[in-house]
Amino acid sequence: MDDADFKQLVERLEQESEDAPGAYRVKVAGLALLGFGILALLLAAIGGGLAGIVALVAFLALKGGSALVLLAKAGKAIFLLAVPLWYMGKSAIRALLIRLPVPEGREIRRGEAPVLFEGLDRMRKRMNGPAFHHVLLVNEVNAAVVQRPAWGLVGWPRNYLLLGLPLLECMPPREAFAVVAHEYGHLAGSHGRFSAFIYRLRTTWGTIQDFTEQVEGWLGKAVAPLVRWYAPYFNAYTFVLARTNEYEADAASARLVGKDNAAHALKRVNVASSRHDRFMELTFERIRHEPQPPADLMHRWAAHLDQPAPAADASLWLQKALDRQASVWDTHPTLRARLAALGVTADAIDLPPPETDESAARAWFGKRLELLRKQLQSEWVQRVQEPWAERHEAAKQQVERLAGLRRQATRSSDEELEMLRLALRFEPEQDWREALAAFNAENGDHPLGLFTEATARLEKGDRDGLKLLDRVMELDEDAIKPACDVAYGFLKERGEHDVADVYLQRWKRRDEKETRHHKALSNVDPKHPVVPHGLEDKVADAIRATIASLDHEHVKAIYLGRRVLPGSEKMTQLLLAVELTWWGQYRDQQGAVVNRLAEIEWPVELMIISLDHQYKPMKKKFRALGGEGLVHG
Repeated sequence: MDDADFKQLVERLEQESEDAPGAYRVKVAGLALLGFGILALLLAAIGGGLAGIVALVAFLALKGGSALVLLAKAGKAIFLLAVPLWYMGKSAIRALLIRLPVPEGREIRRGEAPVLFEGLDRMRKRMNGPAFHHVLLVNEVNAAVVQRPAWGLVGWPRNYLLLGLPLLECMPPREAFAVVAHEYGHLAGSHGRFSAFIYRLRTTWGTIQDFTEQVEGWLGKAVAPLVRWYAPYFNAYTFVLARTNEYEADAASARLVGKDNAAHALKRVNVASSRHDRFMELTFERIRHEPQPPADLMHRWAAHLDQPAPAADASLWLQKALDRQASVWDTHPTLRARLAALGVTADAIDLPPPETDESAARAWFGKRLELLRKQLQSEWVQRVQEPWAERHEAAKQQVERLAGLRRQATRSSDEELEMLRLALRFEPEQDWREALAAFNAENGDHPLGLFTEATARLEKGDRDGLKLLDRVMELDEDAIKPACDVAYGFLKERGEHDVADVYLQRWKRRDEKETRHHKALSNVDPKHPVVPHGLEDKVADAIRATIASLDHEHVKAIYLGRRVLPGSEKMTQLLLAVELTWWGQYRDQQGAVVNRLAEIEWPVELMIISLDHQYKPMKKKFRALGGEGLVHG
């Protein structure tokens, strides 16, 4: 099922769910039961196959005589049958018992936030729902509820409420409770436990589908089509249910705290998220000048909020959130749709009222707020300290490199482009479009030069950058995904969703092709032809020199060649093939030798194989390459 088919199915199911919500839930439950039937059939077939193999081996072993000879001859075939069955069964059971990770955060006790817990108690009483077993404070502009059962799909669940401190810092208590009530609505409503169970089942089927897509041979051909048929339909039906649940949770929030507070909270969350994104962008821009991350991040955010956001910025952030189109993969409805469901008409959508009360963070945590800020920002510093220092050092070296390139009397075309790219990064306040255009005029169809000019133009709002990206993709297929990323972001930001979708679809087509290519490269087929490596002499000599310096224990010969994948002469892969001595084969040293070679940093990307077992037929192909293919032996 491709994206267009999935979107069409979701649209039809959304209408069906709206017309008869009760019947739709029954249908989803039936589809879940069908999934369990498929899993039971899968496990029964796997278990029966393994039991049959064990019974056959036992029968032949007990019979003795000629039966033992037959068992010895059929040993390899039995092994090839049993191993994939075993791994398939093991993965299916593991998927059924998959456990969500324990949510991380700073746990808040009742004594630390009595106002918050009193509010949660009132909310639980009014909404008649389960208790929160854990309340965690996290460093996010978000709030969430997580149910974690004891054993995979089943078991007594533990309910976690995650509250983002940066969000609570910029919301009044009444709106913060609206956010909490929305999350609690996922647990307390009629859909609570059923939807949580369906969510976990979606995760299970995703795991099973990912595994079956990797299974090769007869088992993959038998199992993957069945899973591939069921999983998208189950995903579509439960996708619609997940979207419906969001509306129901919003309605639960409105009943608890009032429609206006629920609507204001929805808008303020979106504005606060964009404001925090900009705050963090400015924070990370300091990497160039400061070797360590700021130790007072949370205090800086709180101080930043002391001044209201400029009205123009806040209006732009809200408008972008309102203009966002629903993705076919996004279970959350759009902000505009959620406000409409609360009865907020389009002409009444404006910014949430100014914050006059103290923040929810101050109201709920009181004097303990300072300690909580310190704890969360200390955890943030520990998490980012190492990558921050690495990026600071890299930026320092790049600035020095930029200065060095500018001091050079003459520069090659590569050095000229490197200088322009560094200047674009470290001096963004200047307009480098003219200089980049001059470089591309002089150097013709230079993919990286055109890509750099395209990004510089789009950052200035110059739509000519899109034409340059189109040209880059014509020149270099490997640039399709990064070019589409840039074009998509530019167009989505301006609300041009239809044109943006064209680039999105092109990105997906390229991604599918790369995925198929990667899968083909990761599975060496002995039937594929092997041709000379075709490397430059200096690269081939470097590989030979490296191999000559190694310990050759258990190694008889090493070959270098290039296998050609069927369907395209351009799809090739360098192979370093090792032929072991008879003693090395007898002692099963294949893995040790291959791992030893894999630890080396080779001048080119290559795959290392041992010419025995399934790769034994390739030995003749490498020997046929003669002296060009033999690099040791």
